[in-house]
Amino acid sequence: MNRRTSAIFGTLLLLLAPHFSSTIVSASSPIVLESLTLTTYLDGFILVSYKLTLNQTFPSVNVTLLGETHENLLVIDEQSLPLEYAIVNAEIIIYSLNASQIQISYSTSDLTMKTGKYWTLTAQVPTSTKVILPENASIISLNNVPELIESSNNQVTVVMPTGTIEITYITEHSLQQQTQDSTPWSLIVAVISFPLIACIAFALWSRKRKLPPQQKEIEQEVDVDKLFEREKYLRPEEVQVIHFLAEKHGTTFEAELYEMLNLPRTTTWRLLKRMEKMEIVDIRKSRRQNVVSIRKKYMKK
Repeated sequence: MNRRTSAIFGTLLLLLAPHFSSTIVSASSPIVLESLTLTTYLDGFILVSYKLTLNQTFPSVNVTLLGETHENLLVIDEQSLPLEYAIVNAEIIIYSLNASQIQISYSTSDLTMKTGKYWTLTAQVPTSTKVILPENASIISLNNVPELIESSNNQVTVVMPTGTIEITYITEHSLQQQTQDSTPWSLIVAVISFPLIACIAFALWSRKRKLPPQQKEIEQEVDVDKLFEREKYLRPEEVQVIHFLAEKHGTTFEAELYEMLNLPRTTTWRLLKRMEKMEIVDIRKSRRQNVVSIRKKYMKK
């Protein structure tokens, strides 16, 4: 009886082995990453684009995303229909039943860092990756030999191999434009603000004379000279934000900056996020509004 049972069990294992094998293989690789593209912009944001093919029978697939923030995230199938998803840490779970192709796109500023006038893009990629640099950008260094490098319409495209990508580049056009524009802008601001600063100084001096010692209020001042000495390659709109914050003693509401800059909200938000990444400002929530403040290291003691 034991021999007969063992024989039957062994026969069943032989019959079911091919089925188990195919299930394990398809489960280990339900998706194939066809392409990964990183399109960089002048303000340091990157548009990340994935193209994947997958097994239609799988109800969901998991994909690891680059970066910690994923703005304007879009997931669509081969018919350009949106797919439902959930994000857990840096991994996206896509409910992909019956879909044979998936495209994922989003914006992030987590992959770039600016040091002076130089930008550095760093990423760990699972496949050969196309990197499209901003217009008029020049490559300073590459950490690896590219598979392809080409230039078209003043824009450089590099295909980097699997692994760690590290590209340092400079946007020459924006640097030249900034050099030409920043001097007259600084002169205009200085001429316009001088009478205003003189009036404010006189008013504060008069107030100090009138108030008794116990009623004096100490307001912190922004050390503008120190800030501009450390950050020598600021854009005109960044300089404008710093001067406005200096007038507000280092802190203001984000809504006031929208009105002052007269720029679209998304453009202003990206500008402030870039300045936060450069460690010039802090952004915090206060009830339903964002409060923007100059970093403490740039405040006079």
